[in-house]
Amino acid sequence: MSGLLTDLRFVIRQLLRRPGFAALAIATLALGTGASAAMFGIVDRVLLRPLPFPDAGRLVQLCETNESLRGFCVASPPNAADWASQSRSLASVGQGRQWPFKLDVAGVKEGVDGGLAEPGLFGTLGVTPLLGRLIVPGDLAVGNRHVVVLSHALWITRFGGDSAALGRFLSLDGEPYQVIGVLRPGLEVPHLERAALWVPLPFDPRDEENRRWRGFTTIGRLADHITPAAAERELVDLQARLAERYPATNRGWSARIVPLLDSLVGPVRTVLLAFVGAVALLLLAACANVASLLVARGVARERELVVRAAVGARPGALFRLLAVESMVLALLGGGAGLLLATWTAGGLLALMPGGLPRIEHVTLDTRTLAIAVLLTAVAGLLAGVAPALRAARLNLGESMRAGHQAEAWRRVLGLRGGLVAGQVMIAVVLAVGAGLLGRSYLAQLAWKPGFDRDHLLVFWSFASSGRYPDQARVSALFVGVEQSLRTLPGVTAVGMASNVPLFGGEETGEFVRAGGDPAQQPMAARWYDMSPSYFPALGVPLKRGRLLREDDGPGAPGVALINEAMARRYFSGSDPVGQRLSYRDRPEPMEIVGVVGDVSPFRPGEAAAPEVYWPYRQVPRWASSFVVRTRGDPRLLARAVAERMAEIDPELRPTQVQTMEELVARGVARPRFQMLLIGVFATLALALSLVGVYGVVAASVAARTREFGVRLAIGAAPRQLLTMVLREGALLTGVGLLAGTLVAAGLSRLVAALTPGVRSTDPLTYAAIVVLVGVAAQLACVAPAVRATRVHPMDTLRAD
Repeated sequence: MSGLLTDLRFVIRQLLRRPGFAALAIATLALGTGASAAMFGIVDRVLLRPLPFPDAGRLVQLCETNESLRGFCVASPPNAADWASQSRSLASVGQGRQWPFKLDVAGVKEGVDGGLAEPGLFGTLGVTPLLGRLIVPGDLAVGNRHVVVLSHALWITRFGGDSAALGRFLSLDGEPYQVIGVLRPGLEVPHLERAALWVPLPFDPRDEENRRWRGFTTIGRLADHITPAAAERELVDLQARLAERYPATNRGWSARIVPLLDSLVGPVRTVLLAFVGAVALLLLAACANVASLLVARGVARERELVVRAAVGARPGALFRLLAVESMVLALLGGGAGLLLATWTAGGLLALMPGGLPRIEHVTLDTRTLAIAVLLTAVAGLLAGVAPALRAARLNLGESMRAGHQAEAWRRVLGLRGGLVAGQVMIAVVLAVGAGLLGRSYLAQLAWKPGFDRDHLLVFWSFASSGRYPDQARVSALFVGVEQSLRTLPGVTAVGMASNVPLFGGEETGEFVRAGGDPAQQPMAARWYDMSPSYFPALGVPLKRGRLLREDDGPGAPGVALINEAMARRYFSGSDPVGQRLSYRDRPEPMEIVGVVGDVSPFRPGEAAAPEVYWPYRQVPRWASSFVVRTRGDPRLLARAVAERMAEIDPELRPTQVQTMEELVARGVARPRFQMLLIGVFATLALALSLVGVYGVVAASVAARTREFGVRLAIGAAPRQLLTMVLREGALLTGVGLLAGTLVAAGLSRLVAALTPGVRSTDPLTYAAIVVLVGVAAQLACVAPAVRATRVHPMDTLRAD
C-alpha cells in the first residue's frame, strides 16, 4: 500500500511538471467519457427503465393488422371486447382514443385534447386515482356518460388543485359533465399522452356498428406466466374465427401483440442504440489517443525506468507505476467528463426533436453516475494497458546499449501506428454514418410532394357539437369560414379537408366495389373528406375524370376521387372512373369521378398509399383542417385568419397554425438531429485521428534524424525525403481508411435504419468520406515531412 501511495505522489508531481501532456490526456478522456455518460443517461430513461405502471412487463399493445396497411396498431371496440371475453392469455383489455373538446370552466373557454376511455383502460394499466374514482362499466349506460376524469395538470391549472372540484360540473362541447376523479401527477396513458381529461366511450363497445372503426389504442395485460408470443398465437386464432363470423368487417384482418414499452420506443430504439455505438467508438478513439500519448511518453521515460530496474525495481512495480499514471489520468478525465456530461445532456435534450418518447423523464441520476465511474475505469484500463505492459517487459541489458533509444522509437512507432490506424477507422465509420444521414436530410429538405408547397398556411379547427348539434349546421359553419377566408387581402385560394399533408388526421378503412362479389377482398385505403377547392388550393393535379364540384352536396349522388396509388393497386388494367365504391359510413355507394396525382410521402423512398376522397358536405364532421394560399408570407395572415373566424363565431379559433415550410422543418427535426449528433462525433473522432497521425509522423521524423542527415549528406534531394515521409503517413492512413470502409459496409443494416431512402452502401458518400479523411490526414503529415527535409547533416552528429 505504501508503494502504491508513493507511486501516486510521484505521478501527480510528474503530471504537474508536464501540464500540456496532462491537459491533453484529461481533455481527451473527458470527451469520451462525458459523451458516453450523457448518451447512457438518455438511453437508460428512454429504453431501459420500465413503464411507471404495476408489473409493467406484462402490458402489451394489441393490434389489428392488414397486409395493405402498414404502420398502424389499432383495433375496433367490438373486436377488442371479443378478445377480452374469449382470450385466456389476456387478464384484461382496455381501449382509448384521443378526442378534441371545447372546455368551458366558469366561463373560461379553450380547446383541449381529451380522450375517450373504455372502462377497462385504467384497470388494465393498474392505476388508481388521486381523488375520486375512475370510469366504470356503469358509466357507459345511456344517461350516465356525462362524467369526466381530469388529469392532474388540468386539475391544477383550471381548479387550483381544490379537492372540492369533485362533483362540480364543467362544459364540454356545450354539454355538462360532472367531475368524478383526478389522476395522479405525471400519469400519462401510453400513446395517448396529450389527453388532459377523459370521458366514457359515447357508445357501447359491443355495438356491431363500430366493428369497422379501427381507431382505438388497445392495451392488454398478459395473464400470469404467459409470454407475448404465446398470447399472439391465441389472438391470431381468435381473429381468424372473428373473420369467419363477421366476414364483411373482419376478412383480411389478423392480429399482432407488441410489448407496450417496445411499442413506445420501438421507432427510436435503433436510432438510440446507434448513438450508443457512436459514442462507444468515440470513447475507443479517445482511449487509443491517450494510449498513444502514454506509449510515446514511456519511450521518452525509458532511461528513468531502466534506472529504476537497475536499482532493484521489479517488473510488477514498473507496471504498477504506469498503471497508476493511466488511472490518475482516467479519474481526472472521468471527473471532467461527468461535468461535461451534465452540460452535454442538457444540450442533447434541447436538440432532441419533439415526439421522442419518455424524453421528459431524462435526468443524470445515480445510475448515470455509476456508469460514468465504470466508463472511467474502462478508459483507464484501455489507455494504460499497452504502455504498462511494455514497461514490465523492459530488458535492462538491451536498454543500456548505445543507440537503443532510436531503435526503441522505431518499435513503438509501430504500436502507435496501429492505434492511430484504429482512430482513422473509427473516424471513417462515424463520418460515413453522418454523410448518409446528411444525404437523407437533404432529400427530405428537397421533398417534392406533388403540389406547390410555397405560400401555404395550414391550421385545424373544431366546432362544438353543443352549438352545432347537427351536420347541416356544422357544414354551413365551415363552408362559410372557407368562403369568408377567401375574401381576405393577400389570399389567393382556400381549401378544407380532414387532413393536410404532414399535419396528421387521416383515417383508414375498407372499401369494396359496389355490386361486386360479396366474397371479394376489401380494398384498404386512407380516406379524407374535403371541399371542392381543396385540391386546386394545394395544386394537386387532376389525372383523369373531374374534380369535386359545389353541386356534390347533400342529396346529390355519392361521388369520390381516388389517387393514382389506389388506381394502380386496385384497378390495374381497368379505368376506375365510373366504377362505384361502398364504405360502411356511407349509406349509398360512391361513384369514382376522377383520379388525382399522388401526394408523395415525406420519407424518401416510401411509396404513396391508396387514398379515397369524398365531398365534405355529403358527410360533414365537427373538425376540419384548412389550407390558405397567399401571395406573400403566409405567417403575416395568421392574425387576420383568427380575427375573421372570431367574427363568424367567437368560440371558433384556428389551432396549430403553421406554414407548410414550418411543417417541413418539424418533419426534418429528427433527421437533422441525427445528422448533427453523429456529425459531431465524427468530427471529434477525425480530430483525434489527425492529432494521432501528426504525432506518429512527427515522432518518426524525430527518431530518424540521423538517417535523414545521412541521406542528405550522400546526395538525397529534400523532395525525396518529403515524398518518403508523406508515403509513410499515407500508408498509415490507408490502413485505417480500408478498415473503416469495410466496417462501415458491415454496419449497412443499421445505417439503413437511420437513413430512409438512401442506400447504406451509397458509393458517392463513401468516396467523399474517404477523400476527405485521406486528404486531411495527408495535410497532418505535411509539417513533419517538411521538417525532415530541413535536417542539417551536422545534426546527425548530435542525434541519438
